[in-house]
Amino acid sequence: MKTEDEKEKLRLLLVYWIAHNKEHAQDFKRWAEKAKGFDEIGTEVYEAIMEAVEHMEEVNECLFKAFGDIKKE
Repeated sequence: MKTEDEKEKLRLLLVYWIAHNKEHAQDFKRWAEKAKGFDEIGTEVYEAIMEAVEHMEEVNECLFKAFGDIKKE
């Protein structure tokens, strides 16, 4: 059934997206630390990037919930 194939594909995509976002968050954190050394703008850049990391973690929570919901079926 096409719907079951699509559900399985979505399950796999959710796992991939979560892992991919975690990799990006690690890169963001690494660059945020480097940004601290940028003269007078360093702190602002660091804080903005770390805010993006927080949002990325929130996105992953939503994706993980979706994964849990679709997995129940």
